[in-house]
Amino acid sequence: MAVADRPKPAVKKGPEPDSESETVAVRIDELVVGRPLRHPIHDKDGVLLLAAGKLVTSEFKKLLRKHGIKDVKLHQDDAGTARVTATAIKPTSALTFDCDLAKKLDSVVDAGLLQVVNKGPAAKEERVEHGRTGYSQEKVNSLKERRNEASASITSAMRGALNGGPVNASAMNKLASDYLADMLEDTDCVMSIALQNNLNADVAEHCLQMSILGMAIGVEMGFDQDNCNRISVAGLVHDWGMSRVAPQLLSTNRVLTHSEFYEIKKHPVYTAEILDRTHGLPSMVNVIAYQVHEKPNGLGYPRGRSGDRIHQFARILAVADAYTALIAPRPFRLPLAPYAAMEILVRMAKSRDVDPDCVRALLNVLCLFPIGSLIALSDGSVAQVIRRNGDNYANPIVQVIQDPTGESVPHDLDEAIIDLSKSDLKVIQAVPSPLREESLDVEEFVLLNRSK
Repeated sequence: MAVADRPKPAVKKGPEPDSESETVAVRIDELVVGRPLRHPIHDKDGVLLLAAGKLVTSEFKKLLRKHGIKDVKLHQDDAGTARVTATAIKPTSALTFDCDLAKKLDSVVDAGLLQVVNKGPAAKEERVEHGRTGYSQEKVNSLKERRNEASASITSAMRGALNGGPVNASAMNKLASDYLADMLEDTDCVMSIALQNNLNADVAEHCLQMSILGMAIGVEMGFDQDNCNRISVAGLVHDWGMSRVAPQLLSTNRVLTHSEFYEIKKHPVYTAEILDRTHGLPSMVNVIAYQVHEKPNGLGYPRGRSGDRIHQFARILAVADAYTALIAPRPFRLPLAPYAAMEILVRMAKSRDVDPDCVRALLNVLCLFPIGSLIALSDGSVAQVIRRNGDNYANPIVQVIQDPTGESVPHDLDEAIIDLSKSDLKVIQAVPSPLREESLDVEEFVLLNRSK
């Protein structure tokens, strides 16, 4: 649910300001969406913009920008609550978990043992390219069945591990191996099924999605089959420690407090504890899973590592993790449409919140308009993206589902499948899916997260 749609708390109105000295000039970018105000907001000339007792909304801020208003006057009583002040910022530092296991994992990083070497040919060499060919319905049905079985298998293994039981590593290894075989046969079809959103997705479903997407990125980046399987298995298990985090923290519809988010940040260590008693996983999986939430710019957790001090496969999985989280619903926001999620990731790459090379590979795997996206074309028709198009990520292969008059196009019509790189048709805009509520508002998402 978007911030502006949340239940509006009762706000006790304060008195009007008695003088100019009681107001503070504030940039509208500083105003946090969803914050209640006791006093009215005025522009620099004293014109009323928002009455006392109202909430700051995304729509209100957009309207101000539309009229060229960049600064407003805020009563000093509201200045500390309607925005994030310097005194609210907690000093940032790497978490210092002192358990022996965390120290052991850190010693691997500190020893510089994170190099990745292929021992076989790149898996990409065996990947079949299908051009404008549609999906096999038999393969679609098989992948849907496998997704359900895989999610159940992960859930079972995770619950067993949480209760202190042994983890069936061979089941995770086989799951990854089977998905790699399918991916090399038809990457686009695998992605189309794997990234279909379950509105009630749990930790196991999220792990499965990002595992498959991380594997696809690894294939695109030229890693061999053993390394691609290693990426996939690390993705399958990386969030298992979340099962030890209080459920109310994971389902809250508000911004977490500093201490609450600290509890979330502990889950990589909880995962490491589970993996430490698990035998048969590919080498380095424990280190990769431990580092998935680190960021190249050093602002991640649990240790605040940066650059090449983060395993390359953890950087790959961080991109997969971010994308799958963006297209999933949250209690406080709608899921982002695939195109909007991709735009956010490109922005994150610029700030080095994620690895730019991994985002570039993701663009090649899913296209700028990711598989499954709906797009409006220059002739007025609407199409669904069904295949990527090599390095030409801005012009995917699509299947027209509505003609320019709005009439439905038969799904088995061969000429409805179009390679946009060889067509005069152009993409005009991304279109939200009618099958679920989703947002294309990138700016609102940025504002929501800027307020956290």
